[in-house]
Amino acid sequence: MKNQRIQERYDDFARVECGELCIVSGALTDISETGFKAEFNAPCTIDSEKEYTVLLRLSRISTEPLELTVRPAWYDFNDGKTSIGFSILHSKDTARFASYVKMLKDDKKSEENNGVTSFDSESLFI
Repeated sequence: MKNQRIQERYDDFARVECGELCIVSGALTDISETGFKAEFNAPCTIDSEKEYTVLLRLSRISTEPLELTVRPAWYDFNDGKTSIGFSILHSKDTARFASYVKMLKDDKKSEENNGVTSFDSESLFI
């Protein structure tokens, strides 16, 4: 599926919080310039026509969580878990999100060239 995407996706991790969708936090599994995929270990109530506000607590930077307005682009239920692909709409933290994805893109190029990546030692996750 990743090979059919228009935007390049980057593997990453973040905590995804959206009480309107699910009572438990989800985990971001990949990210692109226009959206991200999240996995929830519980069933979610999804309205694909609705806009949701999510908080992303990024693993590689220790700033305040990103507050984004998103819309589900697709979703899948499997074994009591829910996978959701989100499209990012214009949001309060759109610029911060774009900057973070640019950092991932630059890191990927750097890894390909000499194996060095950016990492914030004050990360929220260890």
